[in-house]
Amino acid sequence: MRNVKNLSLCVLVLALVSTAAVADTHYVNPGDSIQAAIGAADNGDQIEVAEGTYLEAISFNGKAIRLYSSGGPAVTTIDATGKNASVVTCTSGEGSGTILEGFTITGGSGTQQSFGKTGGGMCNIGSSPTVTNCTFSGNHAKGGGMSNDNCSTTVTNCTFSHNTGEAGGGMYNGGANVTVTNCTFSSNDAPYGGGMWNYGASPTVTNCTFSSNTSTSRGSGMYNEVNSDPTVTNCTFTSNTGASGMWNRSSDTSPTLTNCIFWGNSPLQIYNVEDSTATVTYSDIQGGWTGTGNIEADPLFADADGRLLAASLCIDAGNDAAVPSGVTTDLDGNPRIQGLCVDMGAFEATPDPEMMLAQLKAYILQQVALDNIDVDLEGGLLDKVDAASETLASGNPNNAKAAMNNMEALINQVEAQTDKKIEADAAEAIIDRANAIITALGG
Repeated sequence: MRNVKNLSLCVLVLALVSTAAVADTHYVNPGDSIQAAIGAADNGDQIEVAEGTYLEAISFNGKAIRLYSSGGPAVTTIDATGKNASVVTCTSGEGSGTILEGFTITGGSGTQQSFGKTGGGMCNIGSSPTVTNCTFSGNHAKGGGMSNDNCSTTVTNCTFSHNTGEAGGGMYNGGANVTVTNCTFSSNDAPYGGGMWNYGASPTVTNCTFSSNTSTSRGSGMYNEVNSDPTVTNCTFTSNTGASGMWNRSSDTSPTLTNCIFWGNSPLQIYNVEDSTATVTYSDIQGGWTGTGNIEADPLFADADGRLLAASLCIDAGNDAAVPSGVTTDLDGNPRIQGLCVDMGAFEATPDPEMMLAQLKAYILQQVALDNIDVDLEGGLLDKVDAASETLASGNPNNAKAAMNNMEALINQVEAQTDKKIEADAAEAIIDRANAIITALGG
């Protein structure tokens, strides 16, 4: 009887397995229709698109499918020029399981809604797809590159450039709490929000650059109004012209900015009007801004994108606690926190041990001058720092271990004198800096 029951159970399991839906991969080649492949796909399927240019406008039609290119956005384009539509449309309740990945999206002119044409490149209304590794360029509508209305779209590793719009040249968010990570907004244009316009929206924007965007009215980089409270972390706003790097309007608008750089925007870096406020901390703001950890110093950009030179005061000047959970890399894909703590801006600088040693020496001298370190300890502490510097300056890569030994000796001396001849806060800072140097040296 037991064998019969076991056999019956096996038959039942095999029957269930045989009838379970199996995800399929559909393939699209030049000359084929992406929209036809979407029509043939079922939830859970994926569609792989070969390199080429596809002259069409597409809609996901509510399907939870992954649409991706085999070669990436540099060689795979969806072009809706002349279609009088958004290039990509999600208006049927699509969720995070609907994925757009690896395309250049161009030629979109928007989807007609009661409030105008919205979303030149991509239109998301009441839908929250996942968009990754895409380039939105050469689109025009109310929201040039992308519009998000009443949704929670996730946008990662995307570029928005040379899009134009009525409101939000790069991406328009209306009542949308989108998540935007590792994205670039450059050379977009709109009267309101050259790079991004948030209206009643509170997006989370991390590791992004807003550069060379333009606006004739409000917010060349970003415009926030009417109960918009974006959280902007580790972002760089530079060379945005016409109407400030960020413009905030209305008393119920209050963005939170942390670990950011606002430099070289015109005519202003951040502008608050109609009782709006901006909470800014651990950021480098040209012209200065009141807030914990803020500085006003030339960020020393290494290039137009906003990477930092080794001498930048934005390095090791941010707040680690502000970095969103799960964000472990910068805009270049490098580890997000290196050195002493997170850097300001979208890019994490590669630690320079020699520069870090020079900064450690300056810190020790400062603390001696403030009487936080007894003057009779100054020589012994500086000797260890100088020894490490001289060892590295010799150019012998095998000397890294010797420099690490100097730092370990420094740590031991500081620990022995903490609360005796060194104030506790100064001791902790020296130890943190020495450990960061050891890490930068490969320890």
